[in-house]
Formats: sequence, C-alpha cells, structure tokens
Amino acid sequence: MNEISIKAPAKLNLHLQVVSKRDDGFHNLRTLFTYINLYDCLSFKETEKKIELKEVSPIKDNLVLKAAEILKERTNCSKGAQIFIKKNIPLQKGLGGGSSNAAATLLALNMLWGTELTQSELLKLSLELGSDVPFFVFGHSAWAEGRGEKLSKINCKETWHLLVMPETQISTKEAFKQLQLDAPKPYSYNDYCSKGGFNTFEKWARESYKEIDKLFVQMEDVGKPHLSGTGSAVFVSFANKEMAKQAKKKFPKCILVKNLERSPLMQIIE
Repeated sequence: MNEISIKAPAKLNLHLQVVSKRDDGFHNLRTLFTYINLYDCLSFKETEKKIELKEVSPIKDNLVLKAAEILKERTNCSKGAQIFIKKNIPLQKGLGGGSSNAAATLLALNMLWGTELTQSELLKLSLELGSDVPFFVFGHSAWAEGRGEKLSKINCKETWHLLVMPETQISTKEAFKQLQLDAPKPYSYNDYCSKGGFNTFEKWARESYKEIDKLFVQMEDVGKPHLSGTGSAVFVSFANKEMAKQAKKKFPKCILVKNLERSPLMQIIE
C-alpha cells in the first residue's frame, strides 16, 4: 500500500464547560464530543523523503504538516508523503476541521509509513498538536475531561442537527483569552443527561458578535440553539430527520447533519 484516502469528520460539542486554567497555560474542560457527517477529504501518497501539502487553502501553522513532521521525527522515519486535502469543513467555526485533519494525518501516515505506533501512542502524540486532536484519534463519541485527552466512550442516539455557519470567524485563542472563570462547579456526564448541556463561551460570543446573537434569537423558534466549541457555528438538535427537515424550511441556508458514534478514520486501524 502506497496511497490512502480517507474522510475526516467535523465534530460538535453537545456540551462544553471550561472548569479551570492549568499551570501549563491550558484549561481543564468537561465536554461531550460527537462526530457529524460533514467531512474534509484527504489523500496520502508515499514518497521518498519530502512532505508536501497540496490543494489546500492557505492556513497559517497548518496542523497537517505539523502532524506529519512530528510523526516522522518521533519514529525516525525516512519516508515522505504528498498530502492532498479537499476542504469542506469551514475554519474557525468550532467544528474541529483542523484537528480532524491532523488526526487523519497521524493515523494514515502511521499506516502508510509502517511506523506501527499503537492507538495509545498516537493519542499521546496527538495532544501535542491540540486539545481536540485526541478525540479525533479516539474514534468514538466521548465525554472528555482534562485538556480533552481523558476520553470516555459514550453511546449517543442518532440525532439530527440544524447547523448554521455564519460568516463570523472566532479564533480559539481569542475565545480563551477573554475567559473569566469564577470557580464553576464541575458538570458531570450524569448532569448533562438530566439537565442538558451548555457552553461556557456562549454568553461571550453572543455579546461580542451581533450576527451570532441574532442567530440564537431566530433559531429559538425551532428549538434550543447551542454554540459548538468556541464558535461561531450554531446548531439545534432534533430526535429525528423529519423534525429537522421541517425546521430547515424556516432556515433554507442551514445544513442538516447527523451525529456519528464512530469516526470513519477508524477504518484505517481496523
């Protein structure tokens, strides 16, 4: 095998609580992750030495290159790769496209190069690339704690989501920079099941971006809106597709997505 093609899914945070700031500068989180059927498409072709990224919109500090380089360095691999990306997941919407692409790169090149790292070893490596990357390596809907690396498998019912991706872009760095934490009581998965989810960043996002606040007000007509990640994507969840399709009639520019318990990236390691 000298070529691999794979779909890297987006994610939604059905719940996101920032609990505290850590001594290392990162934050402790409690979040419920699920994958959705919105994908970037990546292809990897083995070459002799050089790592090249093709067909990708210009992205500063691209995580795909970082993932390839860190795997090559840590395993003393002499091989290279051409990496092709077709982007469908928009940037800075809280959907995890960059993190998903990084995880896809680790998993695909580990197979392509024959570096033979275990999933556990890849999980440790992935945390160096970002707090969301371990979830995409994990491969299953999960409740996450710590920075996002302490992952517990969760079985989620099939749910449809009306997803709006406004033009507003929010950088994760900007969102965390403004955080003012007041020793919140940690929310457990059982709390989520009995009380529903919330997002620590929602209040700030609505106050800071008029477009996002307007979306929340409009979408309250069809259900309870939620912010994914640090934003700016907003979604409303429905128990079945028919309910979601009815709601979409009021928001024709929205897209319908459904959650996926398992990531298509898992086919690489199975």
